[in-house]
Amino acid sequence: MNLPQSLLYPLVILFTLGAIFSFYIDLGTTQLSGFLVVFLGLQIVFQRTKLFNTLKSLLLYLSFFVFGCIHFQEYYRLPSDHFQFQIKNHPEALKTIEIVKTIGQSSFSSSYIGRIIRYGENETDGVILINQKKDSFTKPYSIGQILLTYESIQTVSEPLNPGSFSFKNYLENQRVYHQINVHKENSIETPNTSFSLGVRIQQLRETLIDRIQNSKLNTESKGMIQALLLAQRKALNSDTIENYSKAGVIHLLALSGLHIGIFVGLLWMVFRPFLFWKYGHTLRSVTILFFLWSYAFLIGFPASVVRAVTLFSFIVIGKWIHYGKNSFHYTVLSFWILVLIYPPYLRSIGFQMSYLAVFWILILYPIFKNLWNPKVRLINIFWEWTAVCLSAQIVVSPLSIYYFHQFPILFLVSNLLIIPFFGIFLYLNLFVFLILTLSRLPNSIVALYEQIVSLLNQTVLRIAQQERFLFKDLFLSLETTIILYGVLILMILWFYKKNFWRLSLLFISLMILLYSREQQLKYVIKQNDLWIFHQHNQSLLGHQIGGSFFYFSSDSTQTQRILNDFMTSRILKEMNPIDIENLYIYGNFRLLILNNDQPYTLSQFEPSHLLLRNNPKLNVDRLLEKHQPKMVISDGSNLPWNVIRWKESCRKNRVPFYDTRKKGALKISL
Repeated sequence: MNLPQSLLYPLVILFTLGAIFSFYIDLGTTQLSGFLVVFLGLQIVFQRTKLFNTLKSLLLYLSFFVFGCIHFQEYYRLPSDHFQFQIKNHPEALKTIEIVKTIGQSSFSSSYIGRIIRYGENETDGVILINQKKDSFTKPYSIGQILLTYESIQTVSEPLNPGSFSFKNYLENQRVYHQINVHKENSIETPNTSFSLGVRIQQLRETLIDRIQNSKLNTESKGMIQALLLAQRKALNSDTIENYSKAGVIHLLALSGLHIGIFVGLLWMVFRPFLFWKYGHTLRSVTILFFLWSYAFLIGFPASVVRAVTLFSFIVIGKWIHYGKNSFHYTVLSFWILVLIYPPYLRSIGFQMSYLAVFWILILYPIFKNLWNPKVRLINIFWEWTAVCLSAQIVVSPLSIYYFHQFPILFLVSNLLIIPFFGIFLYLNLFVFLILTLSRLPNSIVALYEQIVSLLNQTVLRIAQQERFLFKDLFLSLETTIILYGVLILMILWFYKKNFWRLSLLFISLMILLYSREQQLKYVIKQNDLWIFHQHNQSLLGHQIGGSFFYFSSDSTQTQRILNDFMTSRILKEMNPIDIENLYIYGNFRLLILNNDQPYTLSQFEPSHLLLRNNPKLNVDRLLEKHQPKMVISDGSNLPWNVIRWKESCRKNRVPFYDTRKKGALKISL
């Protein structure tokens, strides 16, 4: 058994490594371009001789590494006409913004990506996050619509608490660094006169969603069709999404490679009669490619669909030119082209997990498949599915734990119960959707489809309810995750070709993994920090001593998400609630807590820090004259106007003031 061989593979790997290192090296594009010219020049010189073959290969590899660095640095470098360069001098200038993309909607606001096409009197470039405040009369913006506003532009905020999802980092990966808040009073909405193909496709998509929403189907079934065919997973109930995640089959709700592969199989059969015509093989391949990309365009080019359609386009083209069996080659090629065209894909969680799963299914599946060859066809089919599921789960698990901090033990059970029949269910969704778009659904089809959706969701629910088989609140550092993948790669290399050197490297990598874990535990033991978190209308503070965390919460139901995020962002053995009234003392640290529920009666106590919570009614100027603490802290339980007044008092008395509403959680090392 041999691993796939091609010069393309190391070149793509080195290009990808160069892309990753581009975020950490200090060299600019000019210096890197100089290195690239030198490497290419030396290659040309050595190409005329049969000597220096190793050096020529090394120069080629270095060229692709540098090319990856340059490509990514250039992509994320802001153009000279970016609006950011005008904000400082003209913050109140009139901005003309074109709506480019819808991000999401809630009861109170809608989010969009917009392009600032004019800043004051200057034509500009650059994308921005738009937050639209909503009321019952607010109409959502449409793609291509133009906004006019004098509202100031702000930078995207960091998360307020440790371990929380960083929307700032997510947007920066897409070259979005600023945001603007608009509503009816501070902006003018011009009528959308754009009749571009993109606008018309959006209107068609909205019409299709309206047809689904106005059908006889229940809410659960409507959401399932929108999720599986239009990539609208948010149409599903949040409890349903959580159940699929706990059961280890959340990938079924994300329109991606599995779904597109099933669609390609259907199209391959539907257009099989083309083979009886002259040039029928070519006509079938071109028709399938047309349908694939038309479908991606219809649903708005979501990232998961784009990468799946790109991959299967290469597979279809490969079959067209009679090289269709080399799936690994086309997977690598599609990966490289997607990263070349749109670099943000490389740091996309879905992109990483999707391609990891595909690569390692192609590598590990043959290993598992050869371990057992059942003679009974039905058993053999289930063993093949088991091999596929194990191959994907083994490689995705470290990344899944790193990002989502949980691992469903019953993933194999849920996948084996559902995936063998999922293709039929997807075809049923397509059949119902086509009828919906053409006419009304018969009651018999409505009843059948709703029963099948209910059966599927109930099966997933039963598996998800087995909480003892779901490991939650897990933590893996980035360092440990990278080393784990190194160990996994070396294990596979050793399995494919067993020799002393590969076994030695595997042993060394395991030692590095153990050493890294030991160093992390030593670092945790040294931790002794007090945290004052931010939560709107609530108070939450905690003390981490080594691997233990002791916390006080004014309402644990409101602050549980913050505690979970904190726990999954570090190594902790236990979390224990404690009661705190007015004081928290640890060594020289003396915290006085003042709130509206308990009167201030500790006039003789000399605090090092003062925490104001729940809008205490007191004269802060008089209090500061008496105590002179090192810092006054206000958490999220206080009203904004009180915070403004206290901040002014601290300024007059030259005492540092910390507002968690503005600065986020406060860490005090003890």
